[in-house]
This record gives sequence, C-alpha cells and structure tokens, in this order.
Amino acid sequence: MTANVRILAEAIAAGDVEEIRQRFLPLKDERAIDLAVLLDSAYPALGPALLRWPEDVLTVARSGLGPRDPRTYRRRALATIGNLSDTDAVRANLRRFANREKMRIAARELLPGVGSDVDVTARELSDLADVCLDIALREAALWAESRFGLAKNAAGGRCEFVIMGMGKLGGRELNAGSDVDLIPFYETDEGVVEKEGQPTDLTLHEYFARIAQRMTTTMEEPLEAGIVWRVDWRLRPEGSRGALVNALTAAERYYEAWGRTWERAAFVRARPVAGDLPFGERVLEALSPFIWRRNVNPKIADEMLALLVRGRAELSDDPARDLKLGPGGIREAEFFVQALQLIWGGREPKVRSTNTLDALRRLRSRGYVTDHEAREVGDAYLVLRRLEHRIQFATGLQTHALPTDDALLGKMARSLGFAGRTELEADLERTRTRVGARLASLTSGAPPKEGAASLEKFFLALDSLDESAVLAWLPTRFGTTASPDLSRHLLSLSCRPDAPLGAASRDHYPELAPLLLEALSEAADPDQATRLMAAFFARLLTPSVYVRALAEDPRATRRLAGLFGASAFLGESAVGHPELVDRLLFGSGAPDPASAKKAVDDEVTALPPSVADDPDEFVGALRRAKRRVTMEVGLADLAGELGTRECTFALSALADATLAHATRFALREKGRAEDHGLAVVAMGKLGGREIGYGSDLDLFFVYDELGEENAQERFIRVAQRVLRLLGTPHGEGPGYDLDTRLRPSGNQGLLVVSVDAFAAYQERAEDWERQALVKARFCAGDAELGLRVEAVARTAAYERGAPPPEKIHHLRMRMEKELAAERSGGSGRARYDLKVGRGGLVDVEFATQWLQMKFGPDPRVRTADTEAAITALETFGYLDPQLAAPLRDGYRFLRQLEQRVRVHHATSSQLIEEGAPGLAILARRVGMRDGPRGSASEALLAHYVAVTSEVRAAYLAVLGVV
Repeated sequence: MTANVRILAEAIAAGDVEEIRQRFLPLKDERAIDLAVLLDSAYPALGPALLRWPEDVLTVARSGLGPRDPRTYRRRALATIGNLSDTDAVRANLRRFANREKMRIAARELLPGVGSDVDVTARELSDLADVCLDIALREAALWAESRFGLAKNAAGGRCEFVIMGMGKLGGRELNAGSDVDLIPFYETDEGVVEKEGQPTDLTLHEYFARIAQRMTTTMEEPLEAGIVWRVDWRLRPEGSRGALVNALTAAERYYEAWGRTWERAAFVRARPVAGDLPFGERVLEALSPFIWRRNVNPKIADEMLALLVRGRAELSDDPARDLKLGPGGIREAEFFVQALQLIWGGREPKVRSTNTLDALRRLRSRGYVTDHEAREVGDAYLVLRRLEHRIQFATGLQTHALPTDDALLGKMARSLGFAGRTELEADLERTRTRVGARLASLTSGAPPKEGAASLEKFFLALDSLDESAVLAWLPTRFGTTASPDLSRHLLSLSCRPDAPLGAASRDHYPELAPLLLEALSEAADPDQATRLMAAFFARLLTPSVYVRALAEDPRATRRLAGLFGASAFLGESAVGHPELVDRLLFGSGAPDPASAKKAVDDEVTALPPSVADDPDEFVGALRRAKRRVTMEVGLADLAGELGTRECTFALSALADATLAHATRFALREKGRAEDHGLAVVAMGKLGGREIGYGSDLDLFFVYDELGEENAQERFIRVAQRVLRLLGTPHGEGPGYDLDTRLRPSGNQGLLVVSVDAFAAYQERAEDWERQALVKARFCAGDAELGLRVEAVARTAAYERGAPPPEKIHHLRMRMEKELAAERSGGSGRARYDLKVGRGGLVDVEFATQWLQMKFGPDPRVRTADTEAAITALETFGYLDPQLAAPLRDGYRFLRQLEQRVRVHHATSSQLIEEGAPGLAILARRVGMRDGPRGSASEALLAHYVAVTSEVRAAYLAVLGVV
C-alpha cells in the first residue's frame, strides 16, 4: 500500500509533497507518514488535525484501512469510551473515535483498488453515525433515568423511544460534511414517569424531550476535538415550530391531516438508527398508508420538480456551482428515484428502499426503468457524490459548491483520476446534462423519444425482409457499436404477423414495438437481450399470448428484456422453458430456504398416485422444482433482493430437499423403509450451505448394518440409484453434477461405508481428510444415523488438533501450482482463478478451517459455514480482528463474483480474464464503475488483485508461514 500512497500523493500535490512530508517526520512510522502526507495533499483542511493528534494517524495506519461494519464500530467505540455514566469521558472520547474513523474513511476514498467507492464509504459514514447516535442516546437515557426515573406506558412496561434517521443518514449514504437529519418518536402519552416506585410530575413528552436535547448536546457541543456530528431536527412534524418529540399517535394524526408531498418523500428514506429499533419499524408500518399510496399518480414527478426548483431558488446562492441543488445535481438524481418510488411504491412494495442506488436496482428489476436509465442515473449520482465528498473533506466545510480556487479544484480533479480541472469540469457538465434529461423525462413536458418517420422506415424494412435496411437503421436505436447479428434477430421478431414486431401485433398494439425496441437497446447487453428474445418467441406456437401480456404491461416488457440482457444463465433457461417467464412477469417474492424446500415437496406431492412411483415422472418433478427455484433465486439476486449468502442458503436448501426425496424414493424402490438405515452426508460447499447456481454436490453415504446380511451391497445399489436420480438427463431440465471423491479413501474407497467402518477409518485418516470433515453435515436419509456420523466427523476434525501449518501450506501451494490457470498479464492478458488462485477462496477456507481444528475443543467455533466460522473465531478471541476483516470481506467478494460469473454468463468457469467478452457487464454487476482512472473492467481487475493480496497476507499470517 505504501508505494501506491506515495505515487498518488505525488500526483495530487505535485511539487509540494516533500514539504508536506517534512511536517510529519516526527511520526517516525513510514506507513503513518505516507498516510498523513496523502491526506494533507488531497485534503488541506485535515492538515491541522493530523498534526494536532498524531496518535490518530498512527492508529489508522497500524490498524489498516479495511472496511468496518456496525458491530466493529460498536466494539471499537465502547473500548475507546469506557464508562457511559461518565459524561465528560463520553463526549470527549466519542469525538476522538469519530474523528479517527472519518480520517480512515477519507483515506479509503482516495486509494484506487484497495480503497472503496463513495457508496461504500457513505455507508460506512452512516453506520459510524448510527453507532455514535446510539451511544449518545444511551448516555442521555442513563442520565434521565438516574435524575428523573423510569418512563412507563399505561401497561406498566417501559415506554419505547426511537430516533429515526432521515435523508442521507436514512439512506445510509451520509456525506463527509452532512448534518444528521433526525425525527424522534416515543410510544405513547398514556403513562407516567416513576422514580423510586412513585409517579412524578414530569410528563412522558417532557421526559423524552430532555433525552433528545441531551443527546443533541453530546453530538454537537464544540469541544477541543470539535463535534461528533451536527444534528438537524427540522424534518419533524411542523418543523422548527413543532414539538421536538412526538408520540406515535400524535404523529399519525399530523401526517394524516397535514402531511405534504415533501414529507412523503422524506419518509421514503426513513430508517430507525438509535434507541428501540423494533419500535422504529412499527412507526414506519403505522405511517405506511401516508407514505405509500395505492393510487398511481404520475403528477408526483411534477410536484417533486416544483419542490426542487423552489428549493434551488431559496437555498442556493450559485446554482451553477452547486452540486446538490444546481441543475442536474445530486438532488435531481435523488428526486428521479424518489418520484418513481412514490408513484409505484404503493402497489409494488419491492421498490421501497431507503438507499438511492439500491432503489434504482429495484426499479430496474421491476421494469420501471431500463438498465440504461438505471446505469446512467446511478453513474451520474456517484460522479456527483465523489466530488461532493472531495469538496467537504478538502475544505472542512458543509458545502456543496465547487471551489473557486483553481489550485484546490485541480487537486480534487487529480485525486479523482482526472488530468486536471478542465477535464473534471467537462465530465461534470456531461453528467449534469444526463441527470437533468432523465428527471425531465418523468414530467408531463417530456419530449418524444424518437421520431415516427424513423420507426416507420424501420418497420417497412422489417415487412420487406430487407436485412441491409434493418442493418442501416440499427445505429438509430442501438448505437454505432451494434452487432450485425442484431438485424437477423430483429427480423426474427417480425417474421410472423403475430410476433412482437410483426405487422398484426403492431396494428393491434401500436405502443409495443417502440417500447420493445427501447427496452432491448437499453438492456445491459443489447445483443444478448435481442438474441434471447428472438429465441424465446421462436419456440412459441402461439406468441400472441405473451405479446398481449407485454403490450398490456410496459413494465413486463422492460423486465423481460432486462433479464435477457443481464443473465445468459437465466435467459437461456427461460428460452428452454417458456413457462418460467411467468415467474418473471407474474412471479412471487424472493425465495428463502423454507420456500425452496416447499417447492420440491409440492412438486413431488402433486404427482398423481398412478405415476408417483414412475422414476421418469419423479425426476421430472424434481427438475421442475429445481429450475423454478433457481429462476426465482436468480431473479431476486439480479434485483438485489437477496445477497450472495441468502442465495446460497436457498440453493442449498433446494439441493437438500432434492436429496431427501431422491433418497426416500430409492430406498422405497429397493423395498426399504423410507429414511431408515442410510445417511447422506454433504461435504464442501453443500456441507457449508454455500452452493451456487452451478455447484457440484460433494457427498458420501453411510449405512447402518442393522444386523442384516449383505447390507452393504443393498445400500450401494440404493446410493447408486440416488446418484442416477439426481444426475440423469431429463427433458424438464438439468440435474446436479455429483462428486463422491471426498468419501473415505477417496476414489479408491467404497461408495457406501458402514458407520462403524467410517469411525474406524477416521482413527487413521490423513490430515487433509480430517480437514474436509469440518464441512461434514447430514443432509438426507436416516436422521438418527446422520447425527452419529456427524459426531464421528466432529471428533476427527476438532479433537485431534490441527495439522502442522507447514503441511497445510504445502498442500495449498500444490493446489495453486497444479490447478490454477492464472496469468499475471506480463506477456499476455491477465487471468485469475477465483477458487484455487493466489488469495482465492481456498486461502480463506484453509485459514479458517485450520483455526477451527486448532481451537476445535471450543464447540462455539464448530460450524460448516465459512463466514459464520470467521465471525465465531473473531468473537471468541481466536482470530485477530485485523485478520478476520480481510478474510471475511475477501470471502464475500469472491463468492459474489463466483456467483455473478455463473448467473450472467451461463458458465461454471472460475476464471476471470482481462479483455474477456462480458467482463464489463460482470464488473458493473459487482459494483465497479467506469471512471477517469479507467473502465469498470479495469477497476474490477485492480480490486481483485488488491483483495486477493490482502487475503493471501491474512492467510500467511494465520498459518504463521512465509
């Protein structure tokens, strides 16, 4: 990191670096000196604080710039603050803690590759503010309780109190210089304040008002170390003229009678941040009818624009330089998103999100905006927010105005990767123009998107099957980089009169063709979207049913085109099984493990008794459930409704349920009692409930002889039957690839072993075999037997100690050398292996499993779930938090990337390669963006190298090897 820091500081401050460096030499720590020089170079306003509190720079440099989550913040804050009843210590130390973390976040934004983009750092700032507010509130509550007594509701229970975060805090997108916008609510006015068992004269309203006032003082009273955060209560009912705190019933009455559009928009981003958080969720539920109206009112966009124009006139002295309120600024990007949420959120709860970028993803996935619109607004929002943060860190002011100091603006430009001020201003102008156009497109005065003459010319070319004319038209809608194959696919979509672009469809549904062309052209991959759309309709005997559905619901058109453009894996599945499109157009919510299991149960149960024992019918039922659940998980994944971890839980539950039914069927076929005598044990990713879209299932089988002759032979036949049921080809879709190499003795061992033989084998098992048993989990068959097998596996894995770290490391290096197909890029295109490459998933798994085996006598670290194991090892003191963070974060990033490769490109490859087709789309789907420093693809590769380097360093430190 040091070399990167020095290069960046030199690029930003040019000839001033050496002079700045001299001021920080007393730190006597090269990492701290380099960090201080970088921060002072980019952010002159931080210089005095860096010199005044050098220990903060040392702490940040030594602890690293890695990410923080709320749990980590809370632990660090309480360790810094100590006793919450000591008011002076709380106020002084809370400021020092917050200032240190803000410094770390400022540095994270500067560093390409190892740092983070502004959406991540804004989330970290918001989480930091949450923790600071909660600590300030806890101190105020302790003070109020000792001085005034306890606040009780009419039932005699504790009266609840919550602080709602609004605006950027509510959206977890806080600025470096933001106020925190808050609204407090307490449960009820029906109750008393009791002290020593006796009622007092203090009302509940007065009690909670004093708590809120004291919390405000703790947060913003100027002390030697400054303030924690400025607090703004003006969004409360009646604003500055209203009561500071309100009971929930009073708030409900106010919003029902007097609530205005701007207050509805404000509550779109409301989130409980401190105090009784479950009560905060009840507040939002109670106010939901006010916020989310069932009637669709497109005029909300006009109202929002009017609010923006009025605010610009009242609040901005120089709109042209104002990044927030000026034309095409941050507020316009936010209003674009919030207007659509308010218009549709009453009918479609899935678009409700407090975060701007997450809301854009949800709007895109539900078809309210196209992929191109979401990308354009999202990218512009990030451009504006990056510069806004630079301004606030550099000036130390709560301002959104571009500085008039050309030298300072030049530093900001270079810190963002621009050559200088001129390039930054040109990019900013383009960005603001795009935002303004997108917001204007929602209003009643929006201009038409495309001339009728151009479309008529295109339709004439379609009707006459003139491919050259279609090809000549493509740049009009699809741009100059459109593939020539597009013309063939568009012709396919018009080859029948009742096809989507056919003459009859255009006559019956004149709005559909322009809408479909727009949706296809604005998909993530227009070529892929058009190809799959054409393939889908080519398979339909009567396309008119789907044509009508698309014509009657423009959102459905955008969603289908968006799916085809975003995911080859899901798109090709939908082409092969058109009924899956119904899941997209009319489908249910995001699946979870319970619903995934139920889907399998329902399909098997629905088989008529006459065919329930027919293997082909049974396998068909399993495959229908598999493709349906996989589609639902994939759609929720693309929409951002499920994280990677939630996806793997649902997919693992699907595999478990499939295995359970297949095992019962095979046992029943062989005349055995269902779920009796045979246990199926999951290993690897299935054992950890971590499988992805294309994962193999690692399994072995254990039986109980039960005093029977030839039991092993019979159970081998059952196990072989289970494998065939799961893997055999079928018209209803693919099954699972199965891997039984992790059974005792590997490929040379028997497919099925008795429980006694399994226990005896583990007495002499190799270290790598014991390590593999960390992932062992019973998943199907005889549950009682499965528990016995798990007990044997736990003893072998955890109670014989960890292997020598050198032995583990030797195995790991062999895997990397023999299995990884990596290339650094020196003589060709860089290529990386997500699993067995340097710093890949296996690094995380080996380090974690070795620690679990080492500290296995503590049952709290025994889990097959890698991420849960890292957390347990850290929580109970077996893993340094500075090593846990890169292992946990690296694992999350690599698993997300692994899943995205599969869902977007329909490949089980574990490789990413520089310049590969589709790399840009993959990069965008994992949060990378084009910028002045390079493309999203380049950002992904740089981030990958940075993350895997940190993972490898943590892995080596855990094992203590070089």
